[in-house]
Amino acid sequence: MISAVRYPPPSGSLPRTHMACVQQQSGRKSTNKRKIITSFDLDVEKETTSTSATARVFKRRKISKSLSVKGPSTPTTQKALIVVRKGEYELVDTHAFPTLMNEEEVVIRNLATGLNPIDWKSVDYNFCLPAFPWVTGREMAGVVEKVGSQVTTCKAGDRVWTSTYYRDSRAGCFQEFVTVPQHTVLPIPPNMGYESAACLGVAALTSAMTLWKWLCVPQPSTTLHSTYAASGAEGYLLVWGGSSVTGQYTIQLAKASRFSVIAVCSEKTRGLIHSLGADHVITRDNKSNQAILECIRSVGGDRITRAIDLVGTDTAPFCMAALSKTAPSHFAPLAMMEAGEAVPPNVTLHSVEMKRFVLDKESRRYAESLNKLLEAGRLKEPVLEVLKGGLGRVREGLEMVKKGDLMGRKIVVSMH
Repeated sequence: MISAVRYPPPSGSLPRTHMACVQQQSGRKSTNKRKIITSFDLDVEKETTSTSATARVFKRRKISKSLSVKGPSTPTTQKALIVVRKGEYELVDTHAFPTLMNEEEVVIRNLATGLNPIDWKSVDYNFCLPAFPWVTGREMAGVVEKVGSQVTTCKAGDRVWTSTYYRDSRAGCFQEFVTVPQHTVLPIPPNMGYESAACLGVAALTSAMTLWKWLCVPQPSTTLHSTYAASGAEGYLLVWGGSSVTGQYTIQLAKASRFSVIAVCSEKTRGLIHSLGADHVITRDNKSNQAILECIRSVGGDRITRAIDLVGTDTAPFCMAALSKTAPSHFAPLAMMEAGEAVPPNVTLHSVEMKRFVLDKESRRYAESLNKLLEAGRLKEPVLEVLKGGLGRVREGLEMVKKGDLMGRKIVVSMH
């Protein structure tokens, strides 16, 4: 059976309003117009509308009608910002309610959603859009509205956050309700509000999974009083694009795992990066990428064994070149990288596919570990810029993300 709850949510910690920023390139914008590779979807083969895709959506909706529902009546329509064609949105009040397809799914009332570069890129360049109309948006926080009878990880009324997958329009976060698999639904730490939790599904989770799953970085202790006394015991880790929101979480998680961190950022964000624990900050202002590389090598020498690039094709080769020439090393280009780029024999190049969080149930453990660190106060949240007013503010926020130069802030849209 399925249980339900009515809004408003139960009392608890109220959303905290910070300043904010979006996960965005902190380096210079690349003018390269080759295939985009993103930290959330590295398999961004261009997709256009197709009759078969639409048919699959319709078929899934028919199946969902066989599920039993207990509790208040469910609305049949909702407000949503839909993509009607390449580069064009439409805000509607009559979008279909994202009904449950099986008893292991959860319906969440959307209270806040984070905005990311992939959100505008997919619409402007027409990829990760299986059909039209479609609902995008990759991360959100809210209150559980309904749960299937086999859901054991949460219940109606719980405060939760989630990270979603673009192939299911029901999970798109630019709508009033989303429906997602239960293993992707995590409790909001009691010391966080909805707006802060809405930033966890892309930047924070991408950072955690990139380090722990792909780059073989040991997971840190979640003890509140753990210190960085043994910092550097694991060697050097390089973050190129340190002031991006993903970069900010990466710096902190790497420090918690006893790495010495070298971060590249602008002079404007130097103070922010130092405050997050970076051991060495290399400013990129008025420097060529080769000059930046030389600065990095003068610090880390041949001891840099992990590197993450968050800027693009212009910086990825230099970031990889900073890695050790002799020791086994790992590189994750999370923004873009040229196909066919030569990779040194001692370097493992990782294609980070964040869809694994949704497709592989065991990946939930990374989100659970992230939650524990947040609850223990081990991680600083990014500065938020909250746009209040609901889905009508999403396009405005996406333009801010697209423009860039957010200096480490994260853009969040509040449904209040």
